[in-house]
Amino acid sequence: MVRVSAIILFVLFVLAAGYSIVLIIVPTIVLEGDFQAITGKSYEEFLSSEAVQVSLSHIRHMQVFAVTSIVAGFFILFAGFRKAEKWAWWAMLVIGAIAWGYGAVINLLNGNTLDSVVHLVGLVVFLVALFLPLRKFMAR
Repeated sequence: MVRVSAIILFVLFVLAAGYSIVLIIVPTIVLEGDFQAITGKSYEEFLSSEAVQVSLSHIRHMQVFAVTSIVAGFFILFAGFRKAEKWAWWAMLVIGAIAWGYGAVINLLNGNTLDSVVHLVGLVVFLVALFLPLRKFMAR
């Protein structure tokens, strides 16, 4: 079960990394989606070009943090999770709860249905992969 979970987590991390890298390159996707969800209008109608640049800079900055977390997740996955070390299971739980959970909650609160569904699916897949081998991790 640990091997199946590790494969699922690896695929999930690769998809999350791809998503984050795309948002570093094209951060307007997030800005438009969130602005539409909250205001019902395009950001281009309201924000000056300077405000857009500040927002895009912040989005890119957040995505660099996301990529950093994903890299940490890969290290945890390969250093301890595949060996069924208890600390790695807890570390994965914290990473998933913060990253996927926060993304799902904030997008639900903002009314951004598409992003909230993506984060909820990610959270469910993550939790399934994490709890699948639970006995193996907690037996020691």
